[in-house]
Amino acid sequence: MGASYSFAVDVFRTVCDRLVTRAADLRLVVETTSSFEEWLNWEAFLACKLREADYPFCEVTAKPTYSSENVADDGTPERGLGDLRVGGPNDGANHCWLFAEIALLHDGNRVGGKWLQKIEADADKLKRLGWKLSASLLIVVAASTGDVLTEWADYLAGSAVWNRPALTDPFVLALPGGGSVVVKAFDIKRDPSHVLTGVAP
Repeated sequence: MGASYSFAVDVFRTVCDRLVTRAADLRLVVETTSSFEEWLNWEAFLACKLREADYPFCEVTAKPTYSSENVADDGTPERGLGDLRVGGPNDGANHCWLFAEIALLHDGNRVGGKWLQKIEADADKLKRLGWKLSASLLIVVAASTGDVLTEWADYLAGSAVWNRPALTDPFVLALPGGGSVVVKAFDIKRDPSHVLTGVAP
């Protein structure tokens, strides 16, 4: 499980490193108060794809299907696709696979609780994988023209997913000219005892 955990953390950090290079763009899209989740999905894909040869990843796929992981199609299009699948080094390393959903909380969708419902729904999608040893990762991005950690603390306290143990330390990015982004990753499993951690079993 150690290799699988380290691999998941490496993928998460690869995505976060990409966001650092896009900080100026992030500031502009955060100011719109419109969703830019699809843009984040593609940035995550590009971050991993551009490292495919040197990491090495054996596969980087945008919009992977749940059916490719033997999850029965329930006829609901939005439940049939994930956001990212990454395979680890093709050198015999066990369970170095990651299937991810990316959820965005921003100034425009914070009110009304729809965002909280969405991250719960994404977590439920990941539980359908039934994975035990590979990472089924929910990457939650909270972005604001203000300070997410202080100004949104009470709001985020209402999210069961946001407050579960994270895969690793959250990534915090101060945006140029003001604003912030906080990114947390959670390994979502049907059986909590299968959640990847940095602690040896």
